[in-house]
Amino acid sequence: MRRISFYFPLLALAPIVLQGACGASDDHDETLGANDIAAWEDAYQQTDMGKVDSSGCSGVVIPDKSGFAKRVALTFDDGPNPATTPQVLDILKQYGIKATFFINGKRVTSDAARAVLARILEEGHILANHSQNHLNLKTVGIAKVQEEVQKTHDVILATGATPRYFRFPFGSASCAGVDLVEGYGYAVTGWHIDSADWCFAASGSGHCSQSTFRFVPDGYRDDMVGYVMSQVKSKNGGVLLFHDIHQNTASHLSEVIQKLKDGGFSFVNVDDAAAFPLLNGATPAPTPFVGDSCKSDTECNFTDNGKSGSCHLFTPAGGAETGFCTVACEGYCPDKSGKAPTFCTSLDGGTTGSCVSKADTSNGNCSKIAGTAATTANRFIGSSNASASTAQACLPN
Repeated sequence: MRRISFYFPLLALAPIVLQGACGASDDHDETLGANDIAAWEDAYQQTDMGKVDSSGCSGVVIPDKSGFAKRVALTFDDGPNPATTPQVLDILKQYGIKATFFINGKRVTSDAARAVLARILEEGHILANHSQNHLNLKTVGIAKVQEEVQKTHDVILATGATPRYFRFPFGSASCAGVDLVEGYGYAVTGWHIDSADWCFAASGSGHCSQSTFRFVPDGYRDDMVGYVMSQVKSKNGGVLLFHDIHQNTASHLSEVIQKLKDGGFSFVNVDDAAAFPLLNGATPAPTPFVGDSCKSDTECNFTDNGKSGSCHLFTPAGGAETGFCTVACEGYCPDKSGKAPTFCTSLDGGTTGSCVSKADTSNGNCSKIAGTAATTANRFIGSSNASASTAQACLPN
């Protein structure tokens, strides 16, 4: 059974109403409360800090994690907004860039909104599904998830387009929700880089406060463009998340694009199979990973954030020496499409951290990893800012 990810609740936070750059409403009628902020933080940790070990059914993580070669795919959520989306389209047209617009069906109730969708398609962009009402779909029943998916699915079909990509609001998904979405034929599409434009818009002045999103460095609190550039450079490209409903985003988009172009980046769309082959249905090449059997380090020839995989050898009770692949960790571990979720724990009594497989249907609840059994393990935190946690992991028995 796939594991469900968790949040880091911020119960002391008061709700924040998102506003545009000049304090006026930007047509974003959700209130950003503590649970929403926690969901954004969880999403950030899944993409930027490797906290994929919390779930085998992420709505955030794209299976293509590298090889972008300075290619960027621009994506825009939560529209259409008849006031700001056309501004975004004007800028994209100016630069000759195609993008993907993940829409909320509830916004398509007027002729003006429908005209925006028509323009998106006419100018060669992709219309994609972001649910009907922008609910946290991890926290509602599966019948409600289906309703949210179906209604916006129908909105897009009415334009004459056939939607192929779905993005969970906040990237927050349950395993059942992912299965349902994939049953429609959608590719669940997260992101590699969160522009945090939702945070910069929250104040109405272009300032992203620490209480709203703690992962933006203080030096970028008033500099969304600088923050975006730092994140794109750190990933060497990838899928970039914006929200076309914010005036602050529309006002700074041209500057972001020009700086990316000046930095040698090029622009593709999410359907570019060369940049994002796994997202677009390619089968991952068979390579070793955490939990695979091994007899020596040479059989674990993979890396994670510059750290090389290694073989953890052990002799189970009453058995012969065996081993499984691991990699050093502090707090978090990578996941890989087609493999069991992973967890950072200690295999040496607490001195160092090592990635291990979680007990999962894909490994027969650990029975397919020789010499291991499903055991309650404590997270190895080390110098990371990870929270204390436990998991059922495949540990030597």
